[in-house]
Amino acid sequence: MANEIYYSGLGDLTVAEVIRNELMLLLADRADLSAHPAIMQLGDVGAQGSTVVKIPLAGLDGYDVMTSVAENASSSNVFLTDASATVTIARYALQREISGLAQITSSVGLRNLLRFLSDMVGGYRMAKTAALATAASGFTSVKGTTGTAMTVETFLSARYALQQANVNGPLVSILYPKQVTELQDSIASLGGARQYKEPTQDMIDRFGQGYQGSFAGVDIFASSKVPSANAGADSKGAMMGYGALAQAFASPPPVPGAEGSIVVADGGQVAVEFERSASADLTKIVGRSYFGTAKVQDALGVAILSRR
Repeated sequence: MANEIYYSGLGDLTVAEVIRNELMLLLADRADLSAHPAIMQLGDVGAQGSTVVKIPLAGLDGYDVMTSVAENASSSNVFLTDASATVTIARYALQREISGLAQITSSVGLRNLLRFLSDMVGGYRMAKTAALATAASGFTSVKGTTGTAMTVETFLSARYALQQANVNGPLVSILYPKQVTELQDSIASLGGARQYKEPTQDMIDRFGQGYQGSFAGVDIFASSKVPSANAGADSKGAMMGYGALAQAFASPPPVPGAEGSIVVADGGQVAVEFERSASADLTKIVGRSYFGTAKVQDALGVAILSRR
């Protein structure tokens, strides 16, 4: 026999690889924590004359108590205790650049530049999450020990510290993924003495994929954005109540004459601008946002330390 047609002999009629038309995302932490009600959201603070938002704090409504006064005596003034915290707005950006040739040959959706809108929104939300996790790691009170596993005892120690400080709910704990799994393992070893509430689909839809359930009345989030401590040996998560942390944003301002090249996304919090270089056949996609995160009341939170 001769002249058989074999795949190995059809070099000019085949290709080395076929690209699947559907783009699959690389594994990454995409859990946005800012939607939880324990995070104080100051809203859009643009066009108010400053990048700094001042949050006034006052000792009212039970901070000071009435005292007994004799029938023939006069009452005395009580000093009104006050304080403040500030949130500073800053610019954040994410930029891509793609050539015309890369566009026309793309079979996975990059031909349409609007595909990058969700890319920019995702980058914005994770920047907010990273800022929250970093701010939460800075609480003065710290529970846990370096180099040790996360346990129920450590978690409850943080919970009790907030309870003793009169911190009301809603409560949330932001933990590194390993902290979460070690906590779950420690809870399981209790043999049902305390119940860990698994996340329902409704709660995941409300709070996002980072929501891991609740324990002892505290919602638990897992985030890889939780910073390390002690030269990378530990993770420094946190537990807090409403008012411990605050976030604010400013809507990107309009650019006259550039309306056709700017798309606003994520409720007006992200502006995505397309900048064309005709001579180089390149298109820049620049996402920008303006937001700030800060600790408001240190006593409303506790940092949680355990091995990385």
